[in-house]
Amino acid sequence: MGTVTWIGIIIIVAVAAFFLGAFVTKKQFKQDELEQQAEQAKNALEQYRQDVADHLASTGKLVNKMKDNYDQLLDHVEETNKLLVNDKKQHPAEPFFSKETTEQLQRSLKERQSDRSSAHAQPADYVSGESGLFAGENKEPESAKAS
Repeated sequence: MGTVTWIGIIIIVAVAAFFLGAFVTKKQFKQDELEQQAEQAKNALEQYRQDVADHLASTGKLVNKMKDNYDQLLDHVEETNKLLVNDKKQHPAEPFFSKETTEQLQRSLKERQSDRSSAHAQPADYVSGESGLFAGENKEPESAKAS
């Protein structure tokens, strides 16, 4: 074999090696790129898991705080109920008005009942007896008003 053949074989091998190296290099670059993407995905997943764990911890604290507030409210309602029940037992028939006010109301009711018995009495809501603009005026007979 001659020198030209060896040079031809070397050129063919060099070109084949060049294309093979380029193919392998591209594949290696793709593989490195995929490894970086996989690493980024793992980091993102880990960050997401941490965020979820933090959120659940925060939610747990809020639920416990809400439970404590509810327990305090329930205790307060029970104490108030006990106070009201005990206070009612100590003062079973406590009147709404004082004794003096009750006596005045009873006198006023008796006066109103007596005023209602007379036909010419003023309204019993405010005044006993005649008063106001028409006190002392002569009243017209009903027949004069009709004509």
